[in-house]
Amino acid sequence: MTCIVSPHHFPTKKALRLWVMKDPELVEIVDPSIVSPRRFIASHLKLGEEVVVTNHPKRSWFAQVGRKVDGTLYVK
Repeated sequence: MTCIVSPHHFPTKKALRLWVMKDPELVEIVDPSIVSPRRFIASHLKLGEEVVVTNHPKRSWFAQVGRKVDGTLYVK
């Protein structure tokens, strides 16, 4: 399921990428699933985990945020 990235002041995927690299503790990700909703910050992604995020409610861009097995975060 597509997650929502917050705060909502990321006008582009590039802006999100820069912020995740700068301070992932301030990037909140919300999974609005009815079955198992969750809320976490980007730095808490597990090794190998990847989520698809978008800016809500515009949904003008989508990105994959994840953590490589070597521990580094990425946005693509």
